[in-house]
Amino acid sequence: MDTITKRLAQIMYIPMIKSVGVQQVDSLGTALVEGGLPVANISQQTDDGLELLRILSSHFPEIIVGGGNVQTEGEARNAIEAGARFIFSPVFDPAIIELCQMQGVAVYPVTKDGILAVEEGLKVLGFYPIEKLGGLAAIDHMADLFGLKFIAAGSITEQTVNSYLANRHVIAATGSWMIDPVLVAAEQWAQVKLAIRKTASLAQTLVR
Repeated sequence: MDTITKRLAQIMYIPMIKSVGVQQVDSLGTALVEGGLPVANISQQTDDGLELLRILSSHFPEIIVGGGNVQTEGEARNAIEAGARFIFSPVFDPAIIELCQMQGVAVYPVTKDGILAVEEGLKVLGFYPIEKLGGLAAIDHMADLFGLKFIAAGSITEQTVNSYLANRHVIAATGSWMIDPVLVAAEQWAQVKLAIRKTASLAQTLVR
């Protein structure tokens, strides 16, 4: 397991960023650091996603910034050039995987085909949307056959996240419940930080 993946496995809770504007980047970075989750999975399907990734990775080098919802090789390349240290992709594109591997960037594509993952030299996959793909039963099946680990995603909430993380094959989970768009729009960053801190504290109740 590479260094970034090991760090994500330690942090476990990965905020998915979809509703934050470029002008709010410093407030976001401060909330993540002070809230105890120095990681951001920034969607590349929003207007500001790439620039947000670029600024956050530059202003907050202590935060592990990744490109989320990456769907093409071009998006992956742009995210890496902007400072992404990992790529989370809902598709299984060998071109994206090869690019990330050549650049030394962790990549977590989504597939239910364990043979494909093994052929590409992958040890950790994304699993999104987790329930539509078969939930923890599907993860256990693939892990038992191919020795894979997973980052869970898809409609995960504060109430459900630990039910996934309790599985020994799930190293982390990503979701947007911590970054409430209403609070972001209202610039209520103290409340955002409290939500992040509350999620981080869930690790104390997690039994693997």
